[in-house]
Amino acid sequence: MTAWFTVLLATVAVCIASMQWFVARQKFVLDLFDRRFKAYNDVIEAVRPIMAAGKVENNQLFELQLAINNSKFLFGSDVNDYLQEIRKTAIKLQYWTTIYNTQNPQAAQAPDGIFKCSTKIVEFFTTYPALCEAYMMMPEKRVRTPIEWFHDRNELRKSYGGEPPVAGG
Repeated sequence: MTAWFTVLLATVAVCIASMQWFVARQKFVLDLFDRRFKAYNDVIEAVRPIMAAGKVENNQLFELQLAINNSKFLFGSDVNDYLQEIRKTAIKLQYWTTIYNTQNPQAAQAPDGIFKCSTKIVEFFTTYPALCEAYMMMPEKRVRTPIEWFHDRNELRKSYGGEPPVAGG
């Protein structure tokens, strides 16, 4: 009798440990999503004023660099490389807007440079979400309760009408 009780108790302990592991895993996935979503939004918020103004102020460049640094370890190299490219584009935009209407020999090229940089920053709002989409997915599915599982199995059984389905028709 005590042997069966020991086995039953061990089985219950294994079930509880499995459920705790699953809950911890779900919490980890949700926390990672929250951190990635915050980093994603921080980058978007740093680029938005640059696009709206069509020029880059020093504090905007600092905010963009800070947002990129905060997302560095949350995304893969594809996203990080793209963000570094956007940062370089913002620096180029700052350069072109600074020399526009000056005596600089390259000032004649500034409108084209501003246009190219601005176009790339506008494209950011479609490219960046597409790159981050793979990292923002939450593949974890909700686990059905035993009552839901039994209910579904019972509905499936009832759909047979008491007889198993006939193969082929």
